[in-house]
Amino acid sequence: MRLLIYNIAYGTGCPGGEAKRLLTMHRYLRTGAWHFEQIAGLVSDLRPDMLGLVEADSGSWRTAGKSHPELVAKLLNEVAQKELPTGSKYAPKSLFNRFPYLKNQTNALLGRTEAEVKAHYFPWGTKRLILEREFDNITVFLVHLGLTRRTRTRQIAFLGEHLPQDRPIVLAGDFNTFNGESELADLKEKLQLVSAGVGATYPAWKPQKQLDYILVSRQIKIERCEILPVLYSDHLPIIADLSL
Repeated sequence: MRLLIYNIAYGTGCPGGEAKRLLTMHRYLRTGAWHFEQIAGLVSDLRPDMLGLVEADSGSWRTAGKSHPELVAKLLNEVAQKELPTGSKYAPKSLFNRFPYLKNQTNALLGRTEAEVKAHYFPWGTKRLILEREFDNITVFLVHLGLTRRTRTRQIAFLGEHLPQDRPIVLAGDFNTFNGESELADLKEKLQLVSAGVGATYPAWKPQKQLDYILVSRQIKIERCEILPVLYSDHLPIIADLSL
């Protein structure tokens, strides 16, 4: 299974520096299609079996109503459009779902084979969505953890209590581990997970912290794992070739 994980920053591109990020904040209100076209081209070239998109836009005014998950699903030959996630990455009854832009901010777990995508939610935090999908007897979970240490700690503990231990799993996404991979030590020990690769993924223009991970069960063989040096977002994508 080839797995690609990418926080695409809602298709707003790579600012190239914190000062430039502030000076180009208008990108988050309306952005051109060029940045996402580069991301789509990357997906088309790499041909992953499964793709985890973090910080995707499901069709707000920012993207002129175009849905990132739907556009990428066509590249992956997604069989059933009904499998695509609907709604935001926030809790179903969150107030964020009532506001423009925020209600279209989502994550997506897409694949080349027909499979059910299950949505679960953390009890705490602003970003609560956990996506689950199977491919080739491996269950993949996609998360985007909280920005504060307290929220992340509770969410990580929740994953340790609720993720299955009786089958091979992959846990991937943007973990926001600003204090380093040590934040995940207890989770990795409890679920017997190993990191498919270690390296800084943020900020993309000068990587200093690893916020994005692919963690796998020990019965999964890591044939390849690579952080890709492409500047289409403020994060760098990770690609891994995995097998049982």
